[in-house]
Amino acid sequence: MGLDPVEGVHYIFDRYAFLNAIMADGKYENRVSPESSADDIRKACSLARAMYHPDRQARTGAEMKEKAEHKTHLIADCERFLLNPELKTFYDERLKEFQDKKPGFVSNDGHAIISLGETFFDIGALLSDEIVDTSGFETQVKTMLQYDDTRAPQMKSLYDLMPDNPQAKNLYRDALTQKLVYLTLLEDAAWAKVGYMNRKEKPDGVLIRPADYTKQIEASLQKAADRDINSTIERHGAVAQIGMAKTPLLLEFNAEAEKPPAPGAELMSPQERFRQALDEKKTVARHNFEIRADYVRDVAKQKQSVLEELCTLTPVEPVGTVQHGQAVYDFYLLDPPEDGQQRVLLRMTLDVTDGNAGIAEMYKDGRTLADLKAAGFARGGFTVTRNAEISDILVEIGAASQRFLDKMEKEQAAAPKASNAPKPPSP
Repeated sequence: MGLDPVEGVHYIFDRYAFLNAIMADGKYENRVSPESSADDIRKACSLARAMYHPDRQARTGAEMKEKAEHKTHLIADCERFLLNPELKTFYDERLKEFQDKKPGFVSNDGHAIISLGETFFDIGALLSDEIVDTSGFETQVKTMLQYDDTRAPQMKSLYDLMPDNPQAKNLYRDALTQKLVYLTLLEDAAWAKVGYMNRKEKPDGVLIRPADYTKQIEASLQKAADRDINSTIERHGAVAQIGMAKTPLLLEFNAEAEKPPAPGAELMSPQERFRQALDEKKTVARHNFEIRADYVRDVAKQKQSVLEELCTLTPVEPVGTVQHGQAVYDFYLLDPPEDGQQRVLLRMTLDVTDGNAGIAEMYKDGRTLADLKAAGFARGGFTVTRNAEISDILVEIGAASQRFLDKMEKEQAAAPKASNAPKPPSP
């Protein structure tokens, strides 16, 4: 699972800044910019080359000699781009684009830049016949988490035998939580197989029900494909056509553009053949994407199943006294117990007549459930103890609210002469 950034697509080398840094080191007054004439750029390159000529570095150490060879290579690269009018025009446009939109991805020394805090899309991996091997990553994750595939089924069997035993319930919940963490990390490996490294995006929209998780993942897959495949191939094609980056795509694209037409085939210009090659790559990439997306779908199905089961185990406890015909309830979101205490994050209100829920009060003073109980409750309601590993708390809140409403409906139906309050979908 490596990251191989391509210049002109993921970052850009500021060749002007590179030459100017060498001029400054050599105490020269010469400076170049996109507005400089070809003669000024040629003179700057000549002075820079002279500073790092092999004869000048002959008696220096091996480290300095290697540095001089690297600088000489980059100076030749500057000459190739900045002294060719056609390449310079394209390069200047791309450089300005990066300087305006992604200044953090402009390299002044020729080294590739990549942000480990952002998602990286590798179209080359998607076009390759070889699927990214993530087995080493998966093994490492299992080792670090000390994850055992058999633990969750074993704890489920124990819980099924003793469903009313709090310890059995907690053991099963802990096992499912560990599995959820493992599957969340495994999602990175699955997305890597379709070309995405270090994926940070969450599924689009708010997840209300665990049953919606696979639908959201499918929507995210299709959105990613529509957004990234064609545009990335176009960017790769643009930089490969002029040789900005020496990638496997460079040789392949240029070979497609330059090869003679097959006997009897319609004559096309080199640009038309190149365009045809790009279109063919888009078709291949989309085909491979759909096949490899099954890895993501498989993890999503497993994760949805765990989420659904975890939500049935979310601790929900009644508080206060529920009045007959009560339409608005309070519910309190709690952190897991710590040092024998449960801290309250917030209080929400739930109107059962229309299903609307809203935050009524935030607690940032470390208030505990014991504090609230001591103060008394204005009206009846319930508490929800959140699972920190479920990133979207609405999943648990929605499931817990539904369970509470079901309980209230049954109790009201069983009460003599009690009119049932309407039960809308949970928030």
